Amino acid sequence: MHTSTDRPDRRAKVGHRKSRRGCKTCKARRVKCDETHPVCGSCIRLALDCPWPETMASRPTPSPDPTASLSSRTTDTGELPTPGESPASAQLDRYSALLRAQPGLDMYPLATDSEDLHMPESKERRLLEHRLMQNYLQYLVQPFPVSPGKEWQHLLSHIVPRLALTNDNLLYALLTVSASHLLLTEPDDMELFRARQSYLVLATREQRKMVARLSADTADAVCFAALLLCISSFVAMGERSLVPYGPPLDYFQIGRGAGTVFWLSIEAAIKSENFENLSIYVIAKSYPRFGEDQSYFSPLMRRDFEGVLTQALPSGEAWDDVTRDAYEKALSYVGSIQNAIRLGEPTYAVCRRIQAFPLLIPSKFIAFLEEQRPRALVVLAHFFATAAQVHGVWWLREDAEGSESIAKREIRAISKVLPAQWQPLLVWPLDMVGLG
Repeated sequence: MHTSTDRPDRRAKVGHRKSRRGCKTCKARRVKCDETHPVCGSCIRLALDCPWPETMASRPTPSPDPTASLSSRTTDTGELPTPGESPASAQLDRYSALLRAQPGLDMYPLATDSEDLHMPESKERRLLEHRLMQNYLQYLVQPFPVSPGKEWQHLLSHIVPRLALTNDNLLYALLTVSASHLLLTEPDDMELFRARQSYLVLATREQRKMVARLSADTADAVCFAALLLCISSFVAMGERSLVPYGPPLDYFQIGRGAGTVFWLSIEAAIKSENFENLSIYVIAKSYPRFGEDQSYFSPLMRRDFEGVLTQALPSGEAWDDVTRDAYEKALSYVGSIQNAIRLGEPTYAVCRRIQAFPLLIPSKFIAFLEEQRPRALVVLAHFFATAAQVHGVWWLREDAEGSESIAKREIRAISKVLPAQWQPLLVWPLDMVGLG
């Protein structure tokens, strides 16, 4: 008979309870997954990619709104997809209908009057373009302080420059964004400014041509050009005149155009059954997975900003379902960015959320901005206030030499035109940029 002193008391080793529905990363690391979608807590904390098993990835994310998962699976006519739909259709349906082409949308308005634009070949032009390419390779292949992963870094440092050699839309977009970066430190270089404007017009013209004949073979070049044009349009907000104030509609229009381009490219790639072999697949599968998960429209995301939806202030708006939906979704999306910051998401993830704002918000909200409705301007101010909390990202212009950040300029300008009754709703945005 053994006593307790004869042999140590060996208690059963208690391991973590296995999660059957955990992400692939946690399974590979052999750690417990909290099964939080779209990215689990461990992957957020360690800034890891968070792929899910296919059976789970295609399952709608739970939402407080009982109609959310239904609406994300409906067709343009409001009908559910038929049970016999093709695998390609099922995969395509995982991406948000909000990214589908908008009727009557002029994606690249700058291209309209550019047919006569011509930049003659010269030694000066060749040297400038060499300088811009070198600037891109040296400073812009890392758009975020920390890259989402090696695949992203390879895309921007190798794939994009190589594609630019055979696709004028991407080449001109690359030169545009590089010139925009140089202008931050050389704002008085008028030659550089004129070149940037010319490359922007050429990029939008060539992009329009490429979109017209979009295929799986050209999807990568078109999507990367759209991404670079979005970055350049954000930077350009820091240069525009704010007197008299008008919302940055060019930024929103280019953003909506980019959303349509991404959708059409994904559609062409999936139908070709070659999606996973394209470079844009790296972007599509990266967190946050826009379209596959629409939690950014959840009512929970706007709970800190509900006061913006008040009906106690004079607005002259008909508060119908379409109007309410536009404001609620725009405000929820802004709240989702703030929530990501609060949760400590990696900077690249927060930046991607900021970049996607004009892509994903309802077009009706952009129409309200164009009309300069007070409530829409307040939502816009809240958007800039969230962006102001991100640091170390060059295109946010928070550290531009001798100039204010884009967020501070826009919020101050909005405060000057907003009716007095609506001013209390600007307290938080003003505080976030040091104007409170």
